[in-house]
Amino acid sequence: MASEINDRLIRRNIFLIIIFVFINSSLKGQEISSSDSLKISEINIEGNFITSKKVVYRELVFKISQKINRSDIELIKQTSINNLTKSSLFNFIEITTVEVSPGLLIVILKLTERWFIWPTAYLNQTDRNFSEWWRTKDLHKLEYGVGIKVNNFRGMGESLEMKYHIGSLTRYEFEYKGIHLDNARHHFLSLHSTFIEQNILPWIIESNKQVIIESEKKVLKSTELEIKYTYRKEYFNFHTLTFGYSHYKIADTILSLNPYYFGLNHQTQRYFELGYEFTRDTRDSHFYPKTGYLFVAGIKKKGLGILSDEFNTIDISLQLFAYRKLVNRIFVASGILYTSVSDKDYVFYSQTGLGYLQFVRGFEYYVTNGDKALLFKNLINFEVLPKKVVNIKFWPFRKAYQFNKIPIEIYANLFFDAGYVTDQTGAYKQYNNTLVDKLMYSSGLGFDFITYYDKILRLDYSFNSLGEHGLFIHWKAAIR
Repeated sequence: MASEINDRLIRRNIFLIIIFVFINSSLKGQEISSSDSLKISEINIEGNFITSKKVVYRELVFKISQKINRSDIELIKQTSINNLTKSSLFNFIEITTVEVSPGLLIVILKLTERWFIWPTAYLNQTDRNFSEWWRTKDLHKLEYGVGIKVNNFRGMGESLEMKYHIGSLTRYEFEYKGIHLDNARHHFLSLHSTFIEQNILPWIIESNKQVIIESEKKVLKSTELEIKYTYRKEYFNFHTLTFGYSHYKIADTILSLNPYYFGLNHQTQRYFELGYEFTRDTRDSHFYPKTGYLFVAGIKKKGLGILSDEFNTIDISLQLFAYRKLVNRIFVASGILYTSVSDKDYVFYSQTGLGYLQFVRGFEYYVTNGDKALLFKNLINFEVLPKKVVNIKFWPFRKAYQFNKIPIEIYANLFFDAGYVTDQTGAYKQYNNTLVDKLMYSSGLGFDFITYYDKILRLDYSFNSLGEHGLFIHWKAAIR
């Protein structure tokens, strides 16, 4: 009997010991977990002399009283820096953290704002790209004028721009972009209007090149009005609705040269349009991304049945760009773009293609039009000169914090591009446009020089599938 009682006591004590060990281990685990958790007690922002704190807070992926894991601090800091970088409001961004007491964190942002007001005396070429203009150096294709651009208008991240240009064309342009409609900065509105009169105009494509007419009289008049609504709930996704009106009119000279310029024997083209675009952007930068990806899908309906003679078509566009760091100082990037126009009839002015804003490198001198276009771009980037800041110590830049520090980066890259344009109407082939319905590809070596205010000088030496090669100059990143 006594032994039975002892057995029961032993079993009971063992059970209590197991329970005690389990509870003690759980409590220790909770203590460890608690020590890994930090609460943000304060966010200090320095250097935002013009920019509203609401604009800065909107781009941060953390907030006051939020609890974060210690292991996530660097990721949270870098994501916030990327978001602020893409706002194009700051030249330099630094985020540091201080653990003032166990479990409590203070976040400090040190910002260097850009210069925001830019009165401009404007001089630019009107060709499709700089390399095309540089080949001929045709001074008649220059436009010049004056204007003013105010970035970060009202300190709310909005931009306001007005332009007046003369030369090869007369342009009046007004844009007010990024008007915030709510305190949470989820809803935005943009307004844009343009009126242009052109003396120089490409009226047909022959032998894969634009044929251009130069006239003392205006050969094309265009008016474009647009209102754009954007919804951005979190950080990376954007939904954009666009409503606009466009009206174009060509001179009799153009109609006689190309009766299909606006469709058979049409001297004008006008329409209302409605568009939707979805964007997901996780890139670390807008102007020279090295990590993350960009996905954009858009559809635009031109011709809503409001006017009796409206131009009618559906435009579709898709693009996916991806960027990744392979190892230290080596990055890769790939991109694919697709555009489609649903014209049943041949309308020269509204066709899509390659050779305009997007092109196969090495084919800068050529234009390929059609109803569908596909472009594939790849590069391997090597960081020749990591970001270096040069301090300017001479007057008057010495005291101007927006200009007295110049960041400089240099990259070398190897690239490969391929593109294809289809023409179901067959209209372009009759003018000896041999690049239509034919694979275009190229490879080469490039150097990119990057500095502040989103300025890039890009030098590409390309070899294309036609057996041609040469040096081309550009002013933006190849894949962005």
